[in-house]
Amino acid sequence: MNWRLFFARNLKFGRKLTRLHHINAILFLVLTVTGFVLFSSYYRSTFPGSRVLVKDFHVWIGILSTLPVLFYIPKMTKHLKTLRKRKNHRMNLYAVLSVLASLIVSGLLLTYHRQIPPQLSSFALIIHDLATWLGVPYVIYHSVTRSQWFKNLGKQRQTKPQSEPMLIDRENPILKRRSFLRVLTGGILAAVFLPLFGNWLQPYLPTMAGSSSPKPDRNKFDPLPEPKNPEPIGGERKGQFRNYTVTEVPTFTDENWGFTIDGLVKKQQKYNWQEFLELERRVQVSDFHCVTGWSVYNVTWEGIPLKKILQDSGIDPKANYVKFYSGDGVYTDSLTISQAMQDDMIVAVLMDGELIPQQNGGPVRLITPKMYGYKSVKWLTRIELIENEHIGYWEKRGYKKNAWVTS
Repeated sequence: MNWRLFFARNLKFGRKLTRLHHINAILFLVLTVTGFVLFSSYYRSTFPGSRVLVKDFHVWIGILSTLPVLFYIPKMTKHLKTLRKRKNHRMNLYAVLSVLASLIVSGLLLTYHRQIPPQLSSFALIIHDLATWLGVPYVIYHSVTRSQWFKNLGKQRQTKPQSEPMLIDRENPILKRRSFLRVLTGGILAAVFLPLFGNWLQPYLPTMAGSSSPKPDRNKFDPLPEPKNPEPIGGERKGQFRNYTVTEVPTFTDENWGFTIDGLVKKQQKYNWQEFLELERRVQVSDFHCVTGWSVYNVTWEGIPLKKILQDSGIDPKANYVKFYSGDGVYTDSLTISQAMQDDMIVAVLMDGELIPQQNGGPVRLITPKMYGYKSVKWLTRIELIENEHIGYWEKRGYKKNAWVTS
């Protein structure tokens, strides 16, 4: 790459296109790296404090990446005329532009997902994922195979044309060096990205009989709660949960699990597993929305209304907030008393008639249907009523305290 090209003036048409191409490639590289960093569960659990900063940087680079495309559009007609006899180059141009357009439009929708319906943001996330897992490998392949060092690597010694039939031997192989290197590059990219694409695609495929979950549920509880409604109500669940965690997923059994309500209450409560199952439960159907843009609809939850738990414990007049503790020992969040007393806030133990899976926050998690999922604390083991405001785990790291979902 000729860095002087970025600062040169009075360039001819072809050189201007080359400069735009290089600028776009650099921005795309930064987007790819930051995007995979945000996707990495290892990074999420190891460096959670910087995630919001990386996310904001990713968003701003994404917005900046629209500029080379906007500068290119007026030049596109003239560029296509230069490629009228080069079909492969035209098809490659269409493919790259399609990937860029899909990533930019879906990325902008996800950035401003609070201003659009959850259904649209969920669709935008699918498009963004699809463009990532299929488009990014293609763009990387295009960048590698079109680079000058790759062309130099693939050069072969020129030989004089022969009138005799071609013999396939070491000096005259079926695949020339450059063709072999292209196949090798494509094979390496396929080996890296196909498993990732398969993992992303798997939840959208029909469940095969006898198939097992890649992450078995290690929670062991006896007895299991009997659902009021063995079958989900309110319609079939639509969408897939994406399970995030800031720590290692904790494992519980009926012997080591407990549930506590304390703080500014008139009556402290502490339950073991058997006692917790004896509490009166309610069934509700609600949607679950994640701040990253995806949603799951028509989920049947069964559990104890948060309002009833607080009322049974007796709320001290000094209490202004309700603090929730995760059993992972790290994650916390809070609601105001008025928020916690809303009818649809529920301490859930069953999801679609079954014990909430370990990966999804089981055996017990808070469900806040009108708020984004980071308020729905997983592995809930303690509720404390407090006087002063508590800033939750992700709110300390840049998330908004106002987690209301706008529809």
